[in-house]
Amino acid sequence: MKLEITREWFERRAKLEGDLEISAGRLARDPTPEQIQLEGTTDEAPIPMRMAFGSFVESMRRQKGLSIEKLAERADLEVSDVVRIERDAHFRPEPRVVYRLAETFNLPGKAMQQLSGNTVARPGLQEHALRFAARSGDSPQKLSREEQRALAEFIAYLEKQQG
Repeated sequence: MKLEITREWFERRAKLEGDLEISAGRLARDPTPEQIQLEGTTDEAPIPMRMAFGSFVESMRRQKGLSIEKLAERADLEVSDVVRIERDAHFRPEPRVVYRLAETFNLPGKAMQQLSGNTVARPGLQEHALRFAARSGDSPQKLSREEQRALAEFIAYLEKQQG
């Protein structure tokens, strides 16, 4: 018996998988915009996007009334990963970490991977992310109304990115 795998077979299998995201570590990442422009000479995503990602994770954590330790526990992450995401714009979280945060916050994983700098961001994401980061504060207290509004608008934008 000879197994014949045709293009049609692959297309049917791809449709069955839907929009699943599969990763096997560092090599499975999509290139960042800089890597595309510089033909793979850098591994750095834009610092402003990572700052926005950190602000976003912190805002989501604060909105849910979680400490860093509680968020790490719920997302099954190392506390050090959460601290570095929120405070170190040079830190690039592994795709698994971003996936766990997206799952914990019930947000689209693809948009979160883009926001974290792990994949190329869709047009408009950086602008929305930076606008959100500029409107978010540094207070460890409960989110202000303005911060809640900024967070809600940004979440709505991220959820639209699934399509």
